[in-house]
Amino acid sequence: MKRSKVDIYSDVLECICSEGGKIGKASPTRVARRANLPYDRFQKILEHFIGLEMVNRTKDGLLITAKGLICLEQICRSKEFFRRMGLSI
Repeated sequence: MKRSKVDIYSDVLECICSEGGKIGKASPTRVARRANLPYDRFQKILEHFIGLEMVNRTKDGLLITAKGLICLEQICRSKEFFRRMGLSI
């Protein structure tokens, strides 16, 4: 089954968090692999997130910002709401 953009974006943000993104040490290569994305497609999404100030690059890797964490929380809440309503996104 094909993933929606919302699913892909939330997967990327979740992978950044789980790979050490809260302390700025998430490896871009590992995040792309865990999110199951080709690296070139991941790079485009990452640049989009950086432009929105949801993710920053550090000398050690990627750092998810407060704005990125809020966005991830909102996506998870929305997905849960739609699941309870019997809808899928």
